[in-house]
Amino acid sequence: MIFKGCGINIVTPFTDTNEVDFDSLGRLVDTYLKVGSQAIILGRTTGEFYAMSDNEILEVVDFVVKRVNKKVPVLAQTGLNDTSRSVILSIRAKALGLDGLILSAPYYSQGNELGLISHFKSIAIAGGLPAYIDNDPARTGLNLAPDLIAKLAEIPNIVGIIESSSDLNHLADLSPLINDDFVLISGNDKTILASLAMGASGHVSVLANICPRLIFNIYDKFIEGDLAGARQVFNDSLKAIDLMNLDVNPIPVKTAMNMLGYEVGNFRLPLHPMDPDKAAQVATFIMDTGLERL
Repeated sequence: MIFKGCGINIVTPFTDTNEVDFDSLGRLVDTYLKVGSQAIILGRTTGEFYAMSDNEILEVVDFVVKRVNKKVPVLAQTGLNDTSRSVILSIRAKALGLDGLILSAPYYSQGNELGLISHFKSIAIAGGLPAYIDNDPARTGLNLAPDLIAKLAEIPNIVGIIESSSDLNHLADLSPLINDDFVLISGNDKTILASLAMGASGHVSVLANICPRLIFNIYDKFIEGDLAGARQVFNDSLKAIDLMNLDVNPIPVKTAMNMLGYEVGNFRLPLHPMDPDKAAQVATFIMDTGLERL
């Protein structure tokens, strides 16, 4: 098991000229280590790796791995749409000291079952690191069926799945697959409680970029057996979770972070700054709750 508990899927800050802002990135990493994140997660939709070159991705991995300095595990998305590109990226990321790989389900050219198995197996074996399959059907357009996931769980180096589906039937079907060698990690803030109930040992959070203690508290109370307390904190977090879904990820969370003074910059096209009416909802939430920068 690479990590247990709550990890933060951090945004990638950009400068005014749309380059990676390493000064801001360093401040974020330091802040999240200080508040107790149990893993730092790079990429996925939150980190905008899909809009970055391989060299940029590897520069971010190298910077964060050195900044974290083995305090907690660092996982990064190196599994993308192209198998050969993903293999090379994973090998290079391992050489930089990365702790674990995140392998996204291919989008657009999704492949058939045998193709998907070969895709994930090629990356996991070549990468030589513990790898998590990332199932996020709302964003990739491909939902990895439980019977396929069962086959992927038999592949060396594949140690778990980051599950972002909001389908509770799907989560229930994954539960029998969970054991010491193949873990379930929740990847959707809205289903954190349901995932924990189904056997998840960890959670990857977007909301924790601005409200880490809120998310950590849900997890901690659940693990302690305080189910009523976990449910109450979860209910208290629903407004914030819903705000993070007002627009395409990571537009809402980056908008909120900039309002709070984190200076994480804008986005790379095709992402665009938030609609003013939606941004006003985020601003109102920040003012009404008294949310402050960490």
